Amino acid sequence: MKKKPSFINMVKNCCCPVCGEGSIFCNFLKIKNNCNYCKQKLSDHDSGDGPMFFAMLILNIFIVLLAIVIEIKFKPPIWLHISIWGPLIIILSLILIRYLKVLFLFLHFKYRRK
Repeated sequence: MKKKPSFINMVKNCCCPVCGEGSIFCNFLKIKNNCNYCKQKLSDHDSGDGPMFFAMLILNIFIVLLAIVIEIKFKPPIWLHISIWGPLIIILSLILIRYLKVLFLFLHFKYRRK
């Protein structure tokens, strides 16, 4: 019998919480209805708005502190702040939401399994 991967590897590789095989995403942010390998139904375990809330919370703290440090040290013009932080917020939020969705799915699977 194949050993199940660790929790960190499952979140990092976005694989099924039951069998540890394949990806749980059918596109960048949409979770599949069923696992391709073990046929476990994944659509019942909805993470809701939790990943978005924590992504906003984490990114707001990180980006605001970083913007304050950059402003104090270098004093760049406002257009440079907008051109740096705007795309950075969008890219980091999409990446963070993806991994937080996986984390919430696994926590939901572990503690609220029907």
